[in-house]
Amino acid sequence: MLFISCVKEDPATTGGNNGGGNFVYPTPTMDVATSFSEDWDNWRIYYGDSTIQLTTSFSEDWDNWDANFQSWSADIYTNFSEDWDNWKLSNGNYTISMQTSFSEDWDNWDINDNANGWHADVTTSFSEDWDNWDVYDDSSIVDIQTSFSEDWDNWDVYGEFPATYPFEYKVAIVFVPVIVNVLRQQNIIQ
Repeated sequence: MLFISCVKEDPATTGGNNGGGNFVYPTPTMDVATSFSEDWDNWRIYYGDSTIQLTTSFSEDWDNWDANFQSWSADIYTNFSEDWDNWKLSNGNYTISMQTSFSEDWDNWDINDNANGWHADVTTSFSEDWDNWDVYDDSSIVDIQTSFSEDWDNWDVYGEFPATYPFEYKVAIVFVPVIVNVLRQQNIIQ
């Protein structure tokens, strides 16, 4: 005699790369994407109802960027021409430095606003894991990851930025994984 038993299973959950488990990634708090596929010098940062435009100052001028949202704007630039380890974000309100922790250590960055005593570390989750980045400051952690593996022109940010963070901090934070991977796609850094 043969007995067969059936057990109803719930359908697999969706969202993110969940590996077949039941974990559902939360909705990203911020999305970062190129305006067109692989248009490396033309990005949009979507945060709530805001869209911040992030573009090179001139076509493929990788060490000079402009960030704009309505009447807000900031310049992002290398300290010296093609000094990929050292960047500044500045406007009339803030001057923020973004630099690698060690020379050409592309997966470990320090972001500082010395005038206001603010610091954040932006690091890859694992050594040279360019798809996944972690952001730490004194009170929070934010995860930045490609929407799909090695999809360099689509990024999702998970976690909440503190309410006190100005646009300048948020843009500086998401700029690090973007610029590292833009420079890698252009074969400027390894």
